[in-house]
Amino acid sequence: MSNKKPSTSYPTNLVDVFKQMQPPSLGSSAFSAQIEQFWDAQEKMLEETEVFAKHWFERRHEAVRSALQAARTASSANPSDPSKALQSMADWQRNSAERLVADAQEWFETVTRCAAYVAETEAEAVEKTVDDVTTAAKKVGKSSKSEPV
Repeated sequence: MSNKKPSTSYPTNLVDVFKQMQPPSLGSSAFSAQIEQFWDAQEKMLEETEVFAKHWFERRHEAVRSALQAARTASSANPSDPSKALQSMADWQRNSAERLVADAQEWFETVTRCAAYVAETEAEAVEKTVDDVTTAAKKVGKSSKSEPV
């Protein structure tokens, strides 16, 4: 049985794994604005989607209530005069189409707001990142004692 250690570059313990996963210190500070922007955007999109979902469920509840009312009206109509039943069903269908249009319109507006928010904050994050990297580079340049060639 050989006592040789394998000559691999694999980490020997969990601490080594975590050390390898850590970003360089300059990288983490230089991109902190973009990381923060990413999570801020996630939060904003969740809030926007939550509002949309709340309204969507309200419209679905209204659809169920109005369908029930249309069914009651149609079933209680005089069989010799089906116009009341037909009118009730036509009204329900018209209102359902209006709800579907409202769903699509609100979803489009939600996505538009989210995209605008991400675009605006991404531009700000990139500008801040460039400023941070430039500042860090100037600090590194000043601390260097090299002579021009």
